[in-house]
Amino acid sequence: MKNIILIIAITLISLTGFAQSANTIQQDKITKYVTTFPNGEEAITIVENSNSDNLKLSSADNFYKYEILESSNHELVHQSNNKGKVCDIDKSKLEDGTYTLRVYTSDFVITSDITISNETKNKSNNSVN
Repeated sequence: MKNIILIIAITLISLTGFAQSANTIQQDKITKYVTTFPNGEEAITIVENSNSDNLKLSSADNFYKYEILESSNHELVHQSNNKGKVCDIDKSKLEDGTYTLRVYTSDFVITSDITISNETKNKSNNSVN
């Protein structure tokens, strides 16, 4: 009986140690950008997860289009049409850096600066070398 309890205790300790080490390997860095209306209400929210190829864009109002522009010269880098209040933006096609995001609703244009970090792409490139 004592041997069974000892084996169970050792097994549980081993599993706990493995679970903790697995969690430390994939630590996501999550960045959240919030742009507000003049009255303080949230206009748009952009969530970037460093281990994902997508940005999550959500708006307080339905928007029909978004554009991503170079911050330095406002040259169009990417744009897409949308229906609704949310969409995913494929950030893997963008170089690391700072961009201007414009979200177009029927009543106004919301502008926000965002910084793209493709850590997952950089990690996969490093592992190939």
